[in-house]
Amino acid sequence: MPILAGSLVKQYVVCGKPGCRCQRGQKHGPLFYLYWKEQGRSRSLYVPREKVVELRRQIQNYRHLQKELAKRVRQQLRAWQRSLQEEHRR
Repeated sequence: MPILAGSLVKQYVVCGKPGCRCQRGQKHGPLFYLYWKEQGRSRSLYVPREKVVELRRQIQNYRHLQKELAKRVRQQLRAWQRSLQEEHRR
């Protein structure tokens, strides 16, 4: 199960070439970009259209894994809390 941390964002962009249609308000796109945090900084990478479905699945896998890990951590914390309360009562 491949996983990927980040967000996939659909954007319309201005290329900056003089005389291009995007200079008159007709932006290019939609184009897709992957955004993620690395060492406290936001990073981005252009994603070719044919990779969008695959990356969405990987991001979804990552989010599912994060939820599952958080659930298990909460369960473990509750078990430790019960154990400590029982020891304290003795």
